[in-house]
Amino acid sequence: MKIPFNQWVNSMSFMLDDEFDNNFMNSIENLSGLITESANGFNTPEGLTEFLLNNDHGIAPVTRLKSLVSLIGLSEERLKRVVSLVRFRLLNNEFTSEWSIKAISKKFIDDVAFRTLLVNFFVNGRDSEIGVHIPLYYMANFKLTDNDFINNLRDRSYVERILNDNEIQDKYSNRVGSHVESLITNKIDIYIQANNSALRYETQKEFPLLNKNIDIIIPNVENARVLIEASYNITTGSGQSKRADQLSNFYADLMRHNVNHRNAQIKMINYCDGFGWVGRQADLRRIYDSSDYVINQSTLHLLDEILESIFE
Repeated sequence: MKIPFNQWVNSMSFMLDDEFDNNFMNSIENLSGLITESANGFNTPEGLTEFLLNNDHGIAPVTRLKSLVSLIGLSEERLKRVVSLVRFRLLNNEFTSEWSIKAISKKFIDDVAFRTLLVNFFVNGRDSEIGVHIPLYYMANFKLTDNDFINNLRDRSYVERILNDNEIQDKYSNRVGSHVESLITNKIDIYIQANNSALRYETQKEFPLLNKNIDIIIPNVENARVLIEASYNITTGSGQSKRADQLSNFYADLMRHNVNHRNAQIKMINYCDGFGWVGRQADLRRIYDSSDYVINQSTLHLLDEILESIFE
């Protein structure tokens, strides 16, 4: 009943859900609206400070800071380097690790001197205490004193495009990962309603046998019969090899368990999708070999048959 490897690979796809995508893109509506309304004040340190410190409209200061650095083309990663320079060269701090964006935002709120340095940098670029230490390339879009740029920021579609391109509210891939789990659980819910009303499942639970948090356990940790792990990859990377290693080790542990507990065997279902996996077929093959069943969005309908064969 396990589908052939080539059939699984050939059924890989992007996650297709227009409702999900529209909700993701529309998640920055409030933020983009606030920016267009506030943009006229961005050209002064006082106006920009007010925008970055406020917590109204349900938009936290850290989100406002993230949006600003995207709008002026700095990026969150470059901001971290800039702040490390400030800490090291201007504030004479000794440290061994850089701050996260959340930590930078907290410091911005709590420390007037730090806040003043950053705001002057954002507004005045090279003509600021920080700016003299920063390459012009980093500040190519520091145009808060340019009326044309401010007019662009008053254009909601312009702001939304930048915020969506930079995934300000969340990484699209992170949201897709969570959504994939909901696709699986929704399918399980439909199966339970139609075929086995007594069946239950748990999500994101620590499973002691594998010493691992498992995406979906059916019916529960204490009496596990099915483990489902889900992975969606748009891009390729070494993390996929680590994922394959991990799942191979888990499956070996499950096989040892099943040999010694023939009346309480546990099946492994792996959901892998996204064209990032098509580009890592050696890793995908190892995951296939470490699974009792494999599925993805295109073959999710097979889950009914799989569950029926296990819980008949």
